[in-house]
Amino acid sequence: MLRRLLLPVLPIWRRLAVRTRAALAAALAAALAFGLATVWVSAAVHDALLLQAKQRAFAASENVETKIPNSPEEAYQDATYVVLAQDGKVLRRSNLLAGIPPTSTDFWSTYFPPLDPSSPLDIVTRKLPGSLLPGGTPPGATGTYHFYTFVTDHTFSSAELAGYSGQSGIAAGRLTGYVLIDEGDTNRTTAQVTRILGWYLAPCSSLFVAAMAWLITSLALRPVESIRRRMARIGEGAFHERVPVPPSRDGIAQLAETTNETLDKLERALAEQRRLVADASHELRSPLAVLRTTLEVPLLHPEAVEWPVVVADALAGTERLQDLANDLLLLATTEEEHGAGQHTVELHDLVAEQLAERGHTDPGIDWRGSVLPARVPGRDPLVGRVVRNLLDNAARYASSRVEVTLHSTDGWAVLTVADDGPGIPVADRQRVFERFVRLDSARARSTGGAGLGLALARTIAHNLGGTVIAEPPNSGRGAQLSVRLPLVS
Repeated sequence: MLRRLLLPVLPIWRRLAVRTRAALAAALAAALAFGLATVWVSAAVHDALLLQAKQRAFAASENVETKIPNSPEEAYQDATYVVLAQDGKVLRRSNLLAGIPPTSTDFWSTYFPPLDPSSPLDIVTRKLPGSLLPGGTPPGATGTYHFYTFVTDHTFSSAELAGYSGQSGIAAGRLTGYVLIDEGDTNRTTAQVTRILGWYLAPCSSLFVAAMAWLITSLALRPVESIRRRMARIGEGAFHERVPVPPSRDGIAQLAETTNETLDKLERALAEQRRLVADASHELRSPLAVLRTTLEVPLLHPEAVEWPVVVADALAGTERLQDLANDLLLLATTEEEHGAGQHTVELHDLVAEQLAERGHTDPGIDWRGSVLPARVPGRDPLVGRVVRNLLDNAARYASSRVEVTLHSTDGWAVLTVADDGPGIPVADRQRVFERFVRLDSARARSTGGAGLGLALARTIAHNLGGTVIAEPPNSGRGAQLSVRLPLVS
């Protein structure tokens, strides 16, 4: 039922601003709280005042009873009470009952009959005509009154009763008394408290709470607005700027920190992309210039050109461009992929296969291998590319020998490729894995590659949960590269 009632309101509620929703929710909660508080306070005030009225009426009842045949003390003379003889005749009445003649036997016998002394005496309830109510009531209305009752223990003589009531001929006997529990002040005070709380304090307090909720929410959202403005500036090109982090350690501060971390990564990625584009443009410019020269010069003197040689040179330049483009595409694709999924590779088979191939393609190098079984995550083409790039790098710089080892240790497969070439200076052992980096001894394009092989190997290994590093060579000479990939059982 509640869901049906709220369904039409939900779309409107969701379109409201956060501050408006906070203010409305606070106002509703405050109204409910103050409404319940009004009911509780009014009930508490009524109960407390009623208890006081009962205590006053009880004290007046005792005083009236104990002072017969005399008048009650002055403090209790304003109490509303009636004292009746044993035959029902009214001896004395006061306050609200004073206006009813003692001869109205129907009234007195109906509402205030003499009580049996053997009956337990307590508070009795009487519905009296509305004319007796404090403040008056509409004609014909009745009001509910509560009375303390008593029956005297002493039997009074006719003379005592005549002196007490001013009437003669009253038979001796015990007397019955009714003392009103005056709830007029109780009801009036309770109504006033309810009116003040319900009609003035609760609405004003609810509006105040709503205003404070609006203000506090606005202050709380001020850092969000600062973040929004700064993000707008960053989106316009100020990529070096960062969003302000508020000093509070709350969700907004965490949001700002996470946003700044994301912006750092995006800035690095953008800088890397720009550098990649610039480096790729630079790398493509040289082979394109060579290819163009290869074709333009023969066209100037076509009669003295050996066209098969020209075509072969152009084809070699085209293949170099194709290899560079493939490496760039594979590098970009690999950086977007993370993890190997459910695929695994027998690394020892890939290493053994490529070592056997190298014996035919590079016969001038002594290829030595010590390969132990190892299964690693990944796909054959990617893991094979890591192995191939390391072997290509070693073959490019080795003088006469390349040693390849594969073993397992502490849950890792460790592939090491060492050559006896010029080696890698300590200062360049990190830089050598960057894109398009070729060391001084390898800058000649006839021997050096495009500088993407080791960068691609590192990217693939990193995405598979491994690493590629340049280590100090065990033999003390040449370069030694080591790949660590997690083992798969």
